[in-house]
Amino acid sequence: MRLVKSNLAFGAVLAVAVLLVFLGSARSLLIVAISIPVSLLSVFIILKVLGRSINIISLAGMAFAVGMVVDNSIVVLENIYRHLTMRKGVFKAAYDGASEVWGAVLASTLTTLAVFIPIVFIQEEAGQMFRDIAITISASIALSLLVSITVIPTLTTLLIRLKPGEEYQPGFFHRTLFIPVVILGKKMADVYSGVMEWILEHSPISIIFRLIILVGVGWVLWYSGQILPAKDYLPYGNNNMVFMLIEPVAGTPAKTNMRYMAEYEKKIVSMEDVNRNFLVFSQRFNGGGAIIEKNLAQGQRGEVKMAIKSGEMGREIFRIPGYRFAFAVQRPIFRSANKTFEVEITGPNMLKLKNKALNLIGKISGIEGVHSVRPEFKFGNPELRFIPRRENSALLGMGMQEIGNIIESLNAGKYLGEFNDRGEPIDFVLVQKKDGNRLGLEDYRSLPIWTSQGMMTHLGHLVDVTINTGPARIDHIGTERAIKLSVQVKKDVAMQLVIDRVDQEVLIGARNSLGQEYGLRVGGSADELASTEKSLVNSFAYAIGFIYLLLVALFSSFLRPFIVMLTVVLAISGSFLGIIWNNFYQRGNILEILKEWKVPNAEAMAADWNWVTFDILTQLGIVILAGIVVNNAILIVHQMLNNIKSGIEEREALLLSCQTRLRPIMMTVISSVFGMIPLAFGEGAGTELYRGMGTALIGGLSISTLFTLFLVPVLISLLIDMGFHTRKEDLVKESMSTPTKLMATPRVEDN
Repeated sequence: MRLVKSNLAFGAVLAVAVLLVFLGSARSLLIVAISIPVSLLSVFIILKVLGRSINIISLAGMAFAVGMVVDNSIVVLENIYRHLTMRKGVFKAAYDGASEVWGAVLASTLTTLAVFIPIVFIQEEAGQMFRDIAITISASIALSLLVSITVIPTLTTLLIRLKPGEEYQPGFFHRTLFIPVVILGKKMADVYSGVMEWILEHSPISIIFRLIILVGVGWVLWYSGQILPAKDYLPYGNNNMVFMLIEPVAGTPAKTNMRYMAEYEKKIVSMEDVNRNFLVFSQRFNGGGAIIEKNLAQGQRGEVKMAIKSGEMGREIFRIPGYRFAFAVQRPIFRSANKTFEVEITGPNMLKLKNKALNLIGKISGIEGVHSVRPEFKFGNPELRFIPRRENSALLGMGMQEIGNIIESLNAGKYLGEFNDRGEPIDFVLVQKKDGNRLGLEDYRSLPIWTSQGMMTHLGHLVDVTINTGPARIDHIGTERAIKLSVQVKKDVAMQLVIDRVDQEVLIGARNSLGQEYGLRVGGSADELASTEKSLVNSFAYAIGFIYLLLVALFSSFLRPFIVMLTVVLAISGSFLGIIWNNFYQRGNILEILKEWKVPNAEAMAADWNWVTFDILTQLGIVILAGIVVNNAILIVHQMLNNIKSGIEEREALLLSCQTRLRPIMMTVISSVFGMIPLAFGEGAGTELYRGMGTALIGGLSISTLFTLFLVPVLISLLIDMGFHTRKEDLVKESMSTPTKLMATPRVEDN
């Protein structure tokens, strides 16, 4: 909890620092930065009203939102400043600036909220985490809209004193400390304007260049599809406890188990960095845990240390004799994040199911990425079975109750009655003589028995005596008998990757060898992963549809929204590239740590390490991207329509839109990215939960913005070349005929 709070504060500081560099004025910084505490603190009221608690998940949602809540304020303030440079008075500039972008910020906010509404209703196990994140981020952004259209214009009129006709001067920092930054920014803006001016020309060379850009975008989409990360369920986390389980062979005495485990405990206690440990003994289960020093298990070095310690304990546990199954694994943070899935075998014959299960255990254990395979079925301890010979018993006049009393006396003892000794009851029990020797099979069979007819026989003549074992329980899936194998995946390997390997290398061939009355499938966490993923895909589809309808209403066109929606595909590609890059970068750091500690096979261990996994929370980040990345394209298209409505020609309106929206787009994206950096790259307890989501958001925002600045104008210009024109008369007519559209895209006075 403390770490998430610090990440939240650090992200806010980084976002404010970015704003200071861009705005260059303490007053301007105060105007925008006020949206951070106002929006985030108001979220606590909403959480209270909805009956939600303040926990690590909701705080993480705020940490993600800290860089996004300033987006609307930046767009509004930047547009107000643009009107101030036109020598308008501060009141006129505040009104015109806020009114001009009101439709864009409203659409941007609604598209973001459209993503979270379906997420709130996800019912799967991961829905609890999704719900708190969705509520906090959506509430923060909705409140930031209110702040941007009310607080920002008001503070501008209070803090900036500028009369009509006066020239607006840059901020103090832009005139002093940040002069190199201002010069660099102006150079970049000039280069971008020059490139866009050349690209938007209606000439053969510019058309060819536009087609090259489209081909480049297509290649990025194709390449990102090739590097699609393997899916995982929930983040494993980095707990400082290693859990051990040993299942002895049926019938092994508890004293023998204790002797074996005592030797193992000595080795665990002698290991470096082990703080304390515990063990549990029984006839059916042995286990325990080792707790590593907490301060040594934190950060990247701590995560590597825990992996090494878990491996050392696993190697020691495999040296224990007389076990049926054993493993040592780092304990996950979430109960369902233990990276375990089940292989389910169903059919009528338990013996055949058992033999098939034992065969599969050996094959699955050899699959790369599998940590261990544990059979869920258990055969109980050896037991004596006395099966009556009814014909022989009847001939000798012996009933089943009499035979049962004899057998009971030989084993547990037979209760005969109660004797009252001076008011104190004493139980009389007939038991076998305790001479330290147990009866064997032949002893039972040759035991002399006197019948009620006065004849002597032996117990073996009355019953068949055998030793046998049977299943401790029989599982069912539906109405069919089933045996389950629990497959533990290595911590740093994606579960979906191992599931695919097991299915392709083992299960496909095994299904062919089984009869039609037998079934073989993957279940457990694999089903939960598929179910949650399906819910996310449905949420993503609903969000995309709702966003498209909003854009159709905003742009009064069914074609322009497709251009904006293309940025979502680019964002998904960017998130994949971000995950791949972060893993590649972190593997280098991990390799240095392993070499420093002189770990054997350091290169192979680092190469297989997935610092960022494509788990459900990471996939949630991609869904969130759909509502965020469209905002930049909305700004460009919306401003172009406003320019056309003001009487500017289409191509000139598009070029002017790109020039005027470059600065606010860069400010919003960079502030959002910097606000998420602590969650994506921070170290400490809990950071591994949201590392993937932060990486996906940063990668998606960065790549999508880079291509949006070029791709959206290129596509619009190609539509113009193809004859799809937008005229001032059409926009004015639409605004007059639709009252709601007047609010969405207010008319801007000519200046």
